[in-house]
Amino acid sequence: MVSSPVVGFIGPGQMGRPMVTRLLGAGRQVVVHARRPDVSESLRSQGAVVVASSGEVVAAADVVVCCLFSDEQLRQVLLTDGALAHAHPGTVVASHVTGHMRLLQELAAAAPAGVEIVDAPVSGSAPEILDGRLTILLGGSPDAVQRVEAVVAAYGDPVMRCGALGHAMAIKLINNALFSAHLRLAGEAQRIAHAMGVGSAELVAAVSKCSGASAALARLGANDFAVMEPHARPFLMKDVAVVEDVLEELGVDLGELGEVLRPYRHP
Repeated sequence: MVSSPVVGFIGPGQMGRPMVTRLLGAGRQVVVHARRPDVSESLRSQGAVVVASSGEVVAAADVVVCCLFSDEQLRQVLLTDGALAHAHPGTVVASHVTGHMRLLQELAAAAPAGVEIVDAPVSGSAPEILDGRLTILLGGSPDAVQRVEAVVAAYGDPVMRCGALGHAMAIKLINNALFSAHLRLAGEAQRIAHAMGVGSAELVAAVSKCSGASAALARLGANDFAVMEPHARPFLMKDVAVVEDVLEELGVDLGELGEVLRPYRHP
């Protein structure tokens, strides 16, 4: 009988904490490190094994899930602080960070022998995680992806295999660029609708059944773009900056998409 792999979790924050809750609810053995004592106590009370450092998480786990905000945080934890060096042969390390594909290659090169990296960017929110319907994209070797898929299925549906290491990230960056553009266009649609005497709820209800439907427009059904957009702007600008950086390295232009994204592009 094959024992269930130990899951290591780094980054139990706004998105990561409900992921750990779902993993524990699915009967997974989870080893986690949290910086905040209240989070540590909450997760311990749910059955998680709480340790003092990210390095201890990696050392104890067969599959490690990192749910951090940025490349900088991921690099700090795994490389600068040395957590990745604690991985044992056969460990798979998956990252939910939406960032640069270059860092994935750095992690793969720095990983101890027999340790694999999987990019696992996500699309969704904390409520969707708790409902088990977070969209997760996976990139890496077939064996490593299969092992990660079995773990993240506790909070993800659909979980989609996207090919080699970095392919999931490339798709997620394109998705985020499209969402950023769609949100701006949806904001313009809302403005025009209001000028024509049509409410947001009516606009979204009708267009969601028509060819102009989009996830961005759906978010404006009960929200005003001018109120919602400033809260989303820092995240949109971060993702657009990464897209621009990747495409600049490849010599690819954003084209007309870049014109729509101009408000989120760095000068």
